[in-house]
Amino acid sequence: MTTLWADERVYYPVHAVPYTPARHFAKGKNDPAFRTKLRIGAGLAIRAKEAGFAFRVVVADCAYGDQDGFRGELAEAGLPFVMALRPRRGMWARAADVHTPVDAARALAWDGPDDPGDWRPVTRTFRDGHAETWWAAGATLGAWGPDGVRRLVVATADPATLPDKTTWYLVTNLPRPGGPREPGSPHPAAGLAEITRIYAIRNWIEQGYKQVKDELGWADFQVRSDLAIRRHQVLVTCAFSFCWATWFGDRPAPRRTAERGGPPAAAPPQAPSWPRALRAVRAWLSPWIALRRWWPAWSTAPPPPQQRSLAAEVTGSGGRSRAA
Repeated sequence: MTTLWADERVYYPVHAVPYTPARHFAKGKNDPAFRTKLRIGAGLAIRAKEAGFAFRVVVADCAYGDQDGFRGELAEAGLPFVMALRPRRGMWARAADVHTPVDAARALAWDGPDDPGDWRPVTRTFRDGHAETWWAAGATLGAWGPDGVRRLVVATADPATLPDKTTWYLVTNLPRPGGPREPGSPHPAAGLAEITRIYAIRNWIEQGYKQVKDELGWADFQVRSDLAIRRHQVLVTCAFSFCWATWFGDRPAPRRTAERGGPPAAAPPQAPSWPRALRAVRAWLSPWIALRRWWPAWSTAPPPPQQRSLAAEVTGSGGRSRAA
């Protein structure tokens, strides 16, 4: 289980704790030492706050947003959150009321962009710079509603059809502007556009973070010991620094134009690419890691001068200049 700090520019790992399945404990899930992923995740969010990390909200997908206990732990710790819900996650309500987030969204008035009814336009700006107009609305689901402290917000590319891949059903404890607040709540109010923007960041970091973990063999370490997982997380964290340094140093230069009768203009440089930055980091990081592991497994003697020189190049001034 990991937490990351993120904004629209960068994201970076904060803390990591290995999850141990219940079968490894004497009493299974009833063992006092067993901790669910939800409990670990809530603890990591609280730990980040105690460590002094400043963040607007805790963001998570529907695997966490559907869990009332997880949201309750965050609220008890004074942490704001924006989390997704499964579209058809049922909850208790009166028979005449809606029972799922998608039903709540369908109950909202919509007669097209010229007469949006309950919906409001919000602008989504993507990583490549293009923007799209989405629509967002506060919906009512059971005790949740626009006038409640806990809010259900629906954001979608098309209110008429609510497409599965471009519709979000979000629950948050951020108060709406001008709405009621929990007594003593320190959380600033957030409008529909702000909540949509916050959750959009999660989609971006999810893709890039998985690429880093997969490229560096993070999935392979899930079957290792807690200590091995913690050590490998240090490698992942360092790799993030190198990847961002490579990313920000990979900006395209201005394109030259060819003069009449002169040589052709140089091809335009490629735009910055996160996978390319990741491969560049792995190209020099992986050989050093492999040699450091393989040599002690083969011999108890000190490494040869060539290997020591390689390690010094990567971990010393040469490695730092390459990553800077």
